Amino acid sequence: MGTFPIWHDDYLFTKGRIVLTEEQLHIPGIRVFGHHALYNAIPSLNWHCHDNAFEFSMPGQGTFTFSTLEKDYPFSGGEVFLSHPDEVHGTNQVPVTTGELYWFQLDISDENHFLFLNPEAARELILKLYSIPRHVIRTEIKKTLPIIETAFKLALGGTEIQMTSSLLQLFLQLIVMYSKKELSQISPDIKTVLEFIDNNITSDLSLDSLAALANLSCSQFKQKFKKQLGIAPRHFINQQKIEYAKTLLMEGKTVTETAMLLNFTTSSYFSTVFKKYTLYTPNEYQKKQPEKSRVGNPPPQHFNIS
Repeated sequence: MGTFPIWHDDYLFTKGRIVLTEEQLHIPGIRVFGHHALYNAIPSLNWHCHDNAFEFSMPGQGTFTFSTLEKDYPFSGGEVFLSHPDEVHGTNQVPVTTGELYWFQLDISDENHFLFLNPEAARELILKLYSIPRHVIRTEIKKTLPIIETAFKLALGGTEIQMTSSLLQLFLQLIVMYSKKELSQISPDIKTVLEFIDNNITSDLSLDSLAALANLSCSQFKQKFKKQLGIAPRHFINQQKIEYAKTLLMEGKTVTETAMLLNFTTSSYFSTVFKKYTLYTPNEYQKKQPEKSRVGNPPPQHFNIS
């Protein structure tokens, strides 16, 4: 399965740290809702992932730095750090700093039991969340922090379940909205490249050809792309291909068929890349999914740049 553990939190209630789990929350789709207010640093978070779950982290006070395997992401007041389902993240051996942090995990494995929404609305929201290309989303703290604070207080009370769910839905919709505002600031040449990637995800997307499409040298293109999206173009392309690969595998395509459709040179190379991004080989991924239809791996509708 890979060398990084799938992390499942346990219930915890201490002076500085509270972790509520499904047993306390009773909100379909919310696996964990936590808060900590620390006056001393604590040990680093080891590399881990959350199966079929997004995780959203927002500081109340202070600055934190979370990491993926590719990059460190500092974030502070008004910013939200987002990790995708099955994405490896941690603090890269750096202790967790003092400050206040709210976080929750959103289980997307069952659209029929998701924030009390009907399946169509659930799927629409999940697709919107998948469309967020950045790990750090800048929001207006006066609008978003009170929502997450109030939601957590209600969750602690344990009686206003529907209200807590509604507040978290509102928070998620605001995250989507703010991420689109950031995308609107992307330059026209990079927008053109993003549209091309989205429409040609099964093609062999060379960086030279994408740079030419943007009328930039390859080095200029890589620098500009990473500056605007916070991620290297090759890593971004691989992410999109692997998300689409999940859908193809769940539709019954073989590993070889999927590798060929996505223009990987060999099925073994495809398997290597797939495992890097998901912790599973393609065969392991197919076996771990239940027979019923799941929404954890929608088609790669990853950007709205209109």
